[in-house]
Amino acid sequence: MSKKHYVITSITLGLIAASSGALIGLTNLLTRNKIIENENNKINAGICEIFGKTATISSKSDISGYKYTNLVYHVSVDENDQFVAFKTEGSNMYGKVSLLVGFNLDNNDEYVFTGLSVITNEQTYASTLVTNYLEPLNQGERELDDVSCGATYGAKLVRDMVNEAKEVANKL
Repeated sequence: MSKKHYVITSITLGLIAASSGALIGLTNLLTRNKIIENENNKINAGICEIFGKTATISSKSDISGYKYTNLVYHVSVDENDQFVAFKTEGSNMYGKVSLLVGFNLDNNDEYVFTGLSVITNEQTYASTLVTNYLEPLNQGERELDDVSCGATYGAKLVRDMVNEAKEVANKL
């Protein structure tokens, strides 16, 4: 084979790579704002799912130094500001999960788990995790530490995320 053949092959592959990169960049440019908007809508819907339809976010703050917990939302429900929700994100060998974990302040000035809402669930056994662990947990039919559900690794991840969020809530 001649050098000319190698040069043409290299240029062709370079053009394909450059075109692919440009297409990916353009796609990101067009979809980035919509993805952010959809996540914000999921968070607002999750706040209402956890605390009720009258719940509104009164403030939002970044949190650092924790494995799963990265944002706190102070929530008002009917002019009562004793509610917080944390955005948590985690992953394991089965995929990623991000949740809103809600707490309310009890009479002993401690935050008590209220419920959670799924923002994203990319776990391999996502439907099993939701049906056998998350929904019963939200309905009070399952204990947080009872992770044997057919998606045990996902349930353990969620349990760890909720426990860390509770730890953060009580440090606030």
